[in-house]
Amino acid sequence: MHITSAPIRIAVAGGNYGGLSAMRELYLQLLATNPDYDGVKQAPPNPNIKITLIDRRDGFVHYLGMTRGLCQSEYGNKLWVPYSSMPWLRHPSISVKKGIVTRVAPRHIELADTSDRVEFDYLVVALGLSRSAPIGVAASTRDEYLKDMDKQRALIGNAQSVVVVGGGAVGTELAAEIKSTFPQKDVTLIHSHSLPIPGPLFTSEFRRSVADVLQLLGVQTLFGERV
Repeated sequence: MHITSAPIRIAVAGGNYGGLSAMRELYLQLLATNPDYDGVKQAPPNPNIKITLIDRRDGFVHYLGMTRGLCQSEYGNKLWVPYSSMPWLRHPSISVKKGIVTRVAPRHIELADTSDRVEFDYLVVALGLSRSAPIGVAASTRDEYLKDMDKQRALIGNAQSVVVVGGGAVGTELAAEIKSTFPQKDVTLIHSHSLPIPGPLFTSEFRRSVADVLQLLGVQTLFGERV
């Protein structure tokens, strides 16, 4: 392999669905190029490439499972996957840096609470969106995440009744998960529209079927109401 005078530096800001997918694709396209790569063993070193993943967390969070994770501890504890548990991220050309991006300059990234900079030739921005708890995850480590999830599950588990405000996809799923897990609880879903899960992608027939399922589960629904 010909070694260049300086490696190509690629930074990926944000490490959840978009960022981790970008990292995996960079790994496959730039590092795992040997003909005998079988998708399991680690790709050989490549001193010409340097890829840095920057994330405020030390692991990937499977947000799509959060509504169930708030109700079922065994499932919820699996939603956080540490980056250190992913063998391909331990490739010598890859580094994972925990930090909060505060500024993106033309050739470097600045991070909070440190003077360190991440220099780059190419940048992938995949910072995503932030949600408030309990669906959003404020924790930056797995230990913090597990404590926060235990606290949220205790609040739900100890409550005699639960009101979910907002009947979009997340609110509807959360109300259904709570009622399915705790059938004895009074669960109410309040939504400003006449049917749940609004939007151009969903037909009225589909939305009515969702409302029927909620009724079958025993979720009380207040549609066409605002809080």
